[in-house]
Amino acid sequence: MSGSEAIAAPAEDGGLAELLARHAPPDVGRDLDADALRSLANVGSVPVDAAVVVGDLRMSGLLLREAVSASLFARYIVGFTEAVRSLAHEFHGWFDKFTGDGFIAFWIRSDGAPVVDAVPAFCRSVLPASESLIANLKRNSRNFPVGVGLALGIDAGACELVRVGNSITVLGSPIVGATRMVGGARAGRALVNVGLGAEFEEQRPRLAAMGVRIDRSVVATKEYPDGQEAYELDFRGLERPSTAA
Repeated sequence: MSGSEAIAAPAEDGGLAELLARHAPPDVGRDLDADALRSLANVGSVPVDAAVVVGDLRMSGLLLREAVSASLFARYIVGFTEAVRSLAHEFHGWFDKFTGDGFIAFWIRSDGAPVVDAVPAFCRSVLPASESLIANLKRNSRNFPVGVGLALGIDAGACELVRVGNSITVLGSPIVGATRMVGGARAGRALVNVGLGAEFEEQRPRLAAMGVRIDRSVVATKEYPDGQEAYELDFRGLERPSTAA
């Protein structure tokens, strides 16, 4: 099934085609076969294996409080959100939602397909987009705090792809894991939970060829205040790739 065939869902799908156009990559057919699409349309959910990326804009609350124009702040955030949606789709991912000061995107790992190309490529592309956002926010700020920047958290595992109202979202423990990781990540970096991080570490030469450095790390989290293992992806000094992986 091609991506265009998958999105061209039948009229009785209850609006699924419109939801896929908003959330799914154009080549959605490589992620969900006809049975999965039918389950999503008729049952409202389908199990998937997914890698989840959570982005969080550090110091966003202070930036909103210090904004000269709230309408400009909103315009910049909306523009960044649409840029993230476009990048997720470019790198064959799904855009879940805007979270108020960040986003959730995910990649369905069909038949155990690796995401070592798509996810790091998306991350290294979304960071320059966030730098443009930060430059705009700085121009619109009365006072600009230290530490502003986009942090990224990544985890993977069994999830459920679910229709909720007029949206499609993903539910499962990787959401918790990615949120935990982003809480410990530094601005401009990505933290990957240990399971997926170990897969990435096995592909260290491949990541290095992409210009991405991976290092083992220990990060203190709410659930593990003494620290838990993770892997940090470093994209500093990298330019945006010209094409999707």
